[in-house]
Amino acid sequence: MIGPEVIERHGCGKALEMLDRVLAERPEQHHEEVVEVLRCLVAMRDHLIHERRRQGPSPDLDEHLDHVNAVVSVMTSGSFPVVGLNHERLKDARDLMAEIIDTARRG
Repeated sequence: MIGPEVIERHGCGKALEMLDRVLAERPEQHHEEVVEVLRCLVAMRDHLIHERRRQGPSPDLDEHLDHVNAVVSVMTSGSFPVVGLNHERLKDARDLMAEIIDTARRG
């Protein structure tokens, strides 16, 4: 699973704060911050893939991997539309990401 050490190592708390700021300010050009959030999500996904390969499939691990993959998809669709940023999609991704981080920190 994703533990607090993974969240801290990849700066996911800071990435979530950046996403909160982007959503509060609602700018059209904050792609650097969005890329940082995506890096955190990809690091979580890579960690889960590594754990799955190491431990083998499990319902909990597969569920976490599916959850992170869904957030990556929503985040990507909200941050790289044809024009501007899709703030509603970014908000959805932010809420899903916060749920993952909260779960990881609780252990």
